[in-house]
Amino acid sequence: MRASTASFPASSRPWPFLAWQLGVIGVVLAAVWNGPGWGSMWGAGIALLVGWLEPRRWHVALGLRKRVDWRRVVLFGLVAGLVQLLLVKVVLTPMIEHLTGQRRDLSMFDYLRGNWHALFAMLPIVWVSAGFCEEVVFRGIVLGRLRMALGGSRIATAAAVVASCIVFGLAHGYQGLAGWILTGILGGVLALIYVLSDYCLWYGIALHLVYDTLATACITLGYDRTLAAWGAHLFG
Repeated sequence: MRASTASFPASSRPWPFLAWQLGVIGVVLAAVWNGPGWGSMWGAGIALLVGWLEPRRWHVALGLRKRVDWRRVVLFGLVAGLVQLLLVKVVLTPMIEHLTGQRRDLSMFDYLRGNWHALFAMLPIVWVSAGFCEEVVFRGIVLGRLRMALGGSRIATAAAVVASCIVFGLAHGYQGLAGWILTGILGGVLALIYVLSDYCLWYGIALHLVYDTLATACITLGYDRTLAAWGAHLFG
């Protein structure tokens, strides 16, 4: 993976371009927060529709490329997803909980414990809504379009990465302060992967899919408590 050196081409109408990109970001995020059920699906649906209908001169590619090395993408997702799971459960979560004095609230998933039927019913929704749709929304739309709206420079990229992390964390505010901070950090990892892969969205999608699958399965098996106990020894 390599960093992109491309910058936003000069435009004779920068303000309409800026207004359009910010408008698209606003509409997509409004759908995420206000859409019934899994809001990320509504946001991603609008994002894909806008990308198909908008004038070409204002179009910003999401990064859903047709030609990629799929073996590399899958291998990256498997390895990075497992490594991230261990880091999150054993290091990051207990460290953040220790510093904030608050626990990350994942109680809404307690119904999955020991319930394989619920897990198998939940996983397809997780794959679509989190693994795919959240990457489209928070990396492809928020990061990608804000970066281009600000000019495509390194400073613009850095600002877009930070903004995408904050918004991604806020979207998981139901997890409490510790969850917001942790999710923001994970959003930063996914944002850097998006940038360093030359704005190819598939690497982040692969990581997101594998991580969420493992994390959800851990709850069903009770391994999340085992990993948390390991982390407690480090920060207890």
